[in-house]
Amino acid sequence: MAEKKNLPHKNHRARLRLTFRKTGIENMPDHNILEFLLFYSIPRIDTNELAHRLIDRFGSLRRVFDASYEQLLEIEGMGESSALLISSIPALTRKYIECGAPSKIVLTDCAEAEEYIVKKFYGCSKEILYMLCLDSMGTLINCVNLGEGTSKSIEIDKRAAVENALINKADVVIFAHNHPNGIAAPSKEDIFLTEEFANIFSGIGIRLADHIIVAGNESLSLASVDKFKSLFI
Repeated sequence: MAEKKNLPHKNHRARLRLTFRKTGIENMPDHNILEFLLFYSIPRIDTNELAHRLIDRFGSLRRVFDASYEQLLEIEGMGESSALLISSIPALTRKYIECGAPSKIVLTDCAEAEEYIVKKFYGCSKEILYMLCLDSMGTLINCVNLGEGTSKSIEIDKRAAVENALINKADVVIFAHNHPNGIAAPSKEDIFLTEEFANIFSGIGIRLADHIIVAGNESLSLASVDKFKSLFI
């Protein structure tokens, strides 16, 4: 009886691998993509049901990849290796994108800075603050991670921000942080922080050019909003 029950899945892995090689991942259903990934953390057990379980629990393939290691472990059938594999996908994606970036990056306007920084937050479930250090021509010197917090807040070390700007010999700085579960709009705290940084950096001869807020694929440049432009002069 057991053999008959498993018969429909005989050679299923081989067929799915062949599909991947012939048509590519773009033409595979979401649950098949998850099945394919789980082959490499679950060697012999059928992964079809687990793939469907993940989609049902989180709602979409993207949300499965955005789930934390701890959240994934709550799903029946998920072991530590599988949770680690799936939760590593966003970080691997960010690294892949960074590796393809040109060696010299020039950010001369708000749109270019937004396009560059949004990719840094792909799949991030925690709030992160970055500071872009630029020279006077807009060439990126360094992108500094100033800290990470919860999904709702982050503690800011203003001294570390100044020290990193000076170490990198920045003429211009741009701040960027994300709202993982929110929208790309500034809170009162965001505006207050921007005002503080504008005053701090103007006092040491470094120009604050922008503060970008990211939420998913959306972003907002405060320097492009009329009522905030005075902060960046």
